[in-house]
Amino acid sequence: MREGWLTRPAPPREELRGLGIALIALPVAALPHAWYQPAWVTLLMALAVLLRGWVHWRGTRAPSLWVMSLLALGAGAMTLAHYGTLFGQEAGSALLLVMIALKLLEARSRRDVVIALFLGYFVIVTTYFFDQAFWIGLWSLLGALLLTAALVQLHAARPLSPQFLGRRAGGMLVHALPFMIILFIVFPRIEGPLWGEREDADDTAQTGLSDEMNPGDIAELLQDETVAARVEFHGEIPPTRAQYWRSMVMTDFDGRQWRADRGDSSIEPPAVEGDTVDYTVTLEPTRSRYLPVLEYPARLPDDAELRANHQVIRDQRITGRIQYTASADLTRPPGSDADVPTLDPETRERALALPPGAAPQARAQAGLWTATHDDPRAIIETALARFSGEPYRYTLQPPQTTGDHTDAFLFDTHAGYCEHYASAFAVLMRAAGIPARVVTGYHGGEWRERGGYLRLRNADAHAWNEVWIDGEGWRRVDPTAAIAPERIEQGLQGLSPSEGEQTPDFLRREGLSWLQQARFELQDWREFIGFRWETWVLAFTPERQQRLFERFGLDPRDWRSVLIALGVSFGTLAAGVALWLLLRGRERRDPAQRALHRLSRRLRGAGLAHQPHESVDAWVRRVAAARPQDREALEAFARHYNALRFAPLDRQGRHEQGQALKAALARIPRRRPTTDTDAETPADTRA
Repeated sequence: MREGWLTRPAPPREELRGLGIALIALPVAALPHAWYQPAWVTLLMALAVLLRGWVHWRGTRAPSLWVMSLLALGAGAMTLAHYGTLFGQEAGSALLLVMIALKLLEARSRRDVVIALFLGYFVIVTTYFFDQAFWIGLWSLLGALLLTAALVQLHAARPLSPQFLGRRAGGMLVHALPFMIILFIVFPRIEGPLWGEREDADDTAQTGLSDEMNPGDIAELLQDETVAARVEFHGEIPPTRAQYWRSMVMTDFDGRQWRADRGDSSIEPPAVEGDTVDYTVTLEPTRSRYLPVLEYPARLPDDAELRANHQVIRDQRITGRIQYTASADLTRPPGSDADVPTLDPETRERALALPPGAAPQARAQAGLWTATHDDPRAIIETALARFSGEPYRYTLQPPQTTGDHTDAFLFDTHAGYCEHYASAFAVLMRAAGIPARVVTGYHGGEWRERGGYLRLRNADAHAWNEVWIDGEGWRRVDPTAAIAPERIEQGLQGLSPSEGEQTPDFLRREGLSWLQQARFELQDWREFIGFRWETWVLAFTPERQQRLFERFGLDPRDWRSVLIALGVSFGTLAAGVALWLLLRGRERRDPAQRALHRLSRRLRGAGLAHQPHESVDAWVRRVAAARPQDREALEAFARHYNALRFAPLDRQGRHEQGQALKAALARIPRRRPTTDTDAETPADTRA
């Protein structure tokens, strides 16, 4: 049949025997992209695969080369229109997917399908541009298994069963696993993503804590059960009341909004006199540069610096999941600055500033306190005592306020979440002439017995204060401890919602239906597996690789060290494989072959070993002629050997023949033919 403008004859199915598996393998390998690519990419790939399957199984005519050329140009044009480029992670991945689908649709020979399948392995790699979760790793293994099975079928001379293809492809992947592990550990790691950040990284909104705080912002995060960080302690776990995870310090206030400091100079962490709390944090992407650290930092990650306000800031924004190790000194008085007995004028001015006309009632109240107390500590205690009694209450759903938000909270609603109390307390202190600022971060968290780590959610976000006392420095003051001490002692789990307030589902595990309980249990297992995937695989950073190399006196930045490590690793692997093959060689033979090998070895000393060209029957006749006294046992051996090798036996029959073969072998002694002058030696029937 001739090729027309629109269609052409499809190649015979026999020439593309593995195409059917390829039409399954490639969509499976590309499926995770459906979550990240535009819908038209997924739709175009699905249509191309379905059309190719129709052509393959129904034997209809295939699209012509003219049609395929127009489709390829159209796919390129759509990619260019959507992304504005044909290059980059998103655009390149989309173009690769549609071109692979069109390659399958156009395939006219086995070579075309092989090309598409090899590109399928690269599609699996591109999935990690968008996500590196544990389930992506499992799905990648499934995709690689199917792609390999399709390649096996393509190179086979006849159709193979799915069981055989699965075993063969799985065996090939298992054989490749040691090489993958060696290269993963030994090959030099590269700082940051191999292909750079995604193009839309700058458009991603900051999640969790913000560098600005308005009334109600942190209360809104209470409903956000997204995990913000996970912490593993290397030693004793500090009590919940001491778990203040400091992130941002906010000094500038415009009457409603607090903003994080940015321009403070860097300082060295103070010398540690007592024991420290060492821990490792796995932090989710935040789009900011602030690292939450346990108060107060004593040792920092290498790529971070400590600012004068005790913020820890990273060199680069946190656009992906990171892991860092730090230490905290809990014995040092909170916020103390022993080397700075007085506050510099500029910082004091900023920490006392209030917008003109802001919070007139709060100013008046602070004026009464300063008229009564000369000691700033007394004023602080007076303010906290005000919060600890009626009519103030700690609420998960603070009411909306109008006008001046500080005065509305202090003298009208009397109800708020941690940010309301921290903001009002700072205003009161400043109005009383005491430098004050707001600190935001996380407090408490949930200890996970399954995994042995502390889980910090966005809902664990918290705000507290620091006040300056001459001669002592900055001291932490948490107004929440005055109004809701259970929040500080027990974390979020200690909160008791007021009547009519809705508690987040993750805080009320009791009283839930079995289906809800099962959902939480499944989430816990998924999180545990994902966390271990992150800590054992994704967190294998250049720093961890360098520490591993240094244990053996090597440097991963030196190619000679890398070559030595590769040589030793692959040499050890090769030696292990050779030893395994040597030890398993006999065990891999079937029982009949093992018995034949043992008998031949037993008779080798008499010059009667089995020869490769001999059948078992011919060999037995030759041995029986030399050892007529063993003829009966030899004939029984041959009979049971042939039955075990060639007869269609069930499992019970094979067992019975195997036992009979062993019995016949035991009746054939290891001895030389005797002569008149030879002394008869006792038979040795050991193998």
